[in-house]
Amino acid sequence: MMPNIAVLRGAGLAFLLVMLAACTSQADIAEVRAAIGDAPVVLLSTSTCGYCKKLRADLAAWGVDYVDLDVESNDDGWRAYDLVNGRGVPILVIGDKVVHGYAPDRSRNMLLAAKLIPDSSTP
Repeated sequence: MMPNIAVLRGAGLAFLLVMLAACTSQADIAEVRAAIGDAPVVLLSTSTCGYCKKLRADLAAWGVDYVDLDVESNDDGWRAYDLVNGRGVPILVIGDKVVHGYAPDRSRNMLLAAKLIPDSSTP
């Protein structure tokens, strides 16, 4: 007896939606901050990640002070990575916001909004 294709599709779609919700759940920023401290900018990274290296260079070029926590060797870094549902690095925590992956434009805009770097477009 062949299973009904519509039933299989519906079950597959339901499973996909549940998985998507699990991956996009919001982190409890208070728990994250308890793990990483109160530095305004925290980078969750690894020593071998090329995108982490690029983001470090961007942060240095923008003049941003930040704390860099290696998620492979730092227990607090690993805990924060887990709390923000990390699926890769880099992850940048700016105040109560989290940027997953290497997204320099988004990161810079969030740093500007948080007034952590000067807006070069204003005199």
